[in-house]
Amino acid sequence: MPLTELLQEIKKHWQQQLPFVLYVLPKENTAHVLLQQDATLHEATDLGAPGFVLAPFKSNTTSFYIPEVASKKTSTEVSLSTNLNEVPALYPETVSDKEKYLLFISKILQKIKNKEVTKVVASRKKEVSLGSFNLDFLVSRIISGDTTAFRYVWYHPKTGIWCGATPEVLLLSDGACFSTMALAGTQKVNGGKPASWGEKETFEQQLVTESITKSLTSLATNIIVGEPKTHKAGSLYHIKTQIEGVFKPGVTTLPKIASLLHPTPAVCGTPRKEAFNIIQNYEGYDREFYTGYLGVIQQQKDTARLFVNLRCMKITPTMATIYIGGGITSGSIPEDEWQETKNKMATMLGVLTPMLS
Repeated sequence: MPLTELLQEIKKHWQQQLPFVLYVLPKENTAHVLLQQDATLHEATDLGAPGFVLAPFKSNTTSFYIPEVASKKTSTEVSLSTNLNEVPALYPETVSDKEKYLLFISKILQKIKNKEVTKVVASRKKEVSLGSFNLDFLVSRIISGDTTAFRYVWYHPKTGIWCGATPEVLLLSDGACFSTMALAGTQKVNGGKPASWGEKETFEQQLVTESITKSLTSLATNIIVGEPKTHKAGSLYHIKTQIEGVFKPGVTTLPKIASLLHPTPAVCGTPRKEAFNIIQNYEGYDREFYTGYLGVIQQQKDTARLFVNLRCMKITPTMATIYIGGGITSGSIPEDEWQETKNKMATMLGVLTPMLS
């Protein structure tokens, strides 16, 4: 189906308040679409049937699902471009925005100093007004953005529109073997200049890698941890470590794996329980699906492609809510952490620029 026709179908579905999801896998140029044929809100339980899952940050709350069996499935080839992320847009920040975020970071640093926690991921949200909204335009901008990312647009009348382009894999599984990644540290791309990582970023990356590896030992064998490498995601650099292994026969299911990995230290912190409690007590808002996970459950048992929901937005016809954050460790400088969130937000604002008020 040509892209123009597909966009028309999606728009019609949205106008009728029927659920759909469109997604493009990293480094691929095929947009896949599930058009659910009624407005039922399906809950994801055993992740055992083909479809698309959208899970929230809070692992004890409901995950949602668009099942293949209840949907029309189609796909189309799309053109690839990374130009959207090369010229980030700017949006005014208030003094209050900054003060609230810096206060949150100061509370985390005190907890770290008291040895209550080693790392906490501090996040914030930014609401920006849309002067006009065009679903076709939004979908086109998302899928033609960062081609190394998992790009998606999800809609359900109970959740609204969520969309994004995430660089972080939670789990790629064929039912027997798996791969995941530790992703931490952020640096703005500066022309052709290579990234230069300091002690703070390398320490943060090490924490994430060790935590993920440790969590997998109960379900996996032959775990291989790669060397940390710089990974370019749009206009930002990160440190990425690839982790691969083999599942122990008979003891592994997708829900088990997901519960072990999610939320990862890259989006929550370490130790997980203590970091999560700090986020709940001090962050000041509900992340909803930001830093949750999402992706494709495939035909074969325990076969999936799941991604951490970063670089994402919640969209209404009049408002876009952008979610951004960063890992706080003992070496964090609050002003630098604030700037990091601005850099991340700028990339997403680049998608919205023509629709901003």
